[in-house]
Amino acid sequence: MTAGIERNLKLVSAHKILASSYVWIPVMVLLTRARFGLEDAIILSAVYYLFVVVIEVPSGWMSDRFGRVLTLRIAAASWMVAHTFFAFGGERLWMFVVGQALMAVGFASLSGTDVSFHYDSLEALDRASEYPARESRVASRGYIATTAAAVTGGAIGLIDLEWPFILAALLAAAQFILTFRLTEPPAGDADRFIRHVGRSARYLREPMLGWLFFYGIVMVTLEHVAFTPLQPWLTEALGETASDVGSTPLVSGLVIASFSLIGSLAARHADHMGRRLGVPWALISLGVLSAVIISTMAASTHLVVLAVIAFRSVQGAASPILLSSSIAPRTAREHRATLLSLNSLAGRLGYGLILLTVA
Repeated sequence: MTAGIERNLKLVSAHKILASSYVWIPVMVLLTRARFGLEDAIILSAVYYLFVVVIEVPSGWMSDRFGRVLTLRIAAASWMVAHTFFAFGGERLWMFVVGQALMAVGFASLSGTDVSFHYDSLEALDRASEYPARESRVASRGYIATTAAAVTGGAIGLIDLEWPFILAALLAAAQFILTFRLTEPPAGDADRFIRHVGRSARYLREPMLGWLFFYGIVMVTLEHVAFTPLQPWLTEALGETASDVGSTPLVSGLVIASFSLIGSLAARHADHMGRRLGVPWALISLGVLSAVIISTMAASTHLVVLAVIAFRSVQGAASPILLSSSIAPRTAREHRATLLSLNSLAGRLGYGLILLTVA
């Protein structure tokens, strides 16, 4: 058992690298707009968010009740099938709808479970104090993987917008195979769904956890607001159209790669930032930075603005490490993933409320 848990610590970085290799991300919005037009592209995005909202908390409960490894395996399998559907869906809208639903299952299953798996493994070895520094390194490697994947996907997307999804399906298959090398950490005793969610929510009575939860909502909202309009913004800034994206896939990939590279540096130093400033002040500073970036992006489509937008990944990279490092020690093992999923769900609902307000 101990040997298996030790192996987890060696494999957690490899899993993070595979799970963060988003070769599809520079072309996703471009593909759906090119195939189905703006209206159906919006509907497809809505399908994704709807399924994330529905699945987010149940996936956290499943992780707490049935195990981290099983939930990670479901995430990888969902992505494998989703990317296959995107790659070979052509103009069949139903395949993209199913693909978006499966993408949501993957992200919801991964949310909260990956960091809980890492913390649980360290806790089982009486090394939980190492988590902030180790998670900073793991997250940094994940962002480096995203950097390489974004450039690769953008370059491949110049040839065919569907090809990055073939590579993404292969990477998801490798991620799925890797999960069979992971060992389930010792589990807590999770209740049935409704009672379990209620008990997890009780942690918010503690002032510090309540504040962290509220910040997590703001963080997820700002992260989505800063990222979602990026590819249409680039298309407009480059003078291209939705039907003829031109060099947008490569430029999008390079931009996302630069974001991710900066994110890797932010993640690498997140633990140091938290210890130097204190977690609350570090989180507040990161939130202010994201708000400034979103305001700048809304004010202009000049490519010079990219120099400012490039720092949008700083909050998205550093904040989750600071949050999970503060939340995990304050929660029981059997409630950890569910509470993190509740936080992610609340943030997504906050972003959805903004979309409805703008619409």
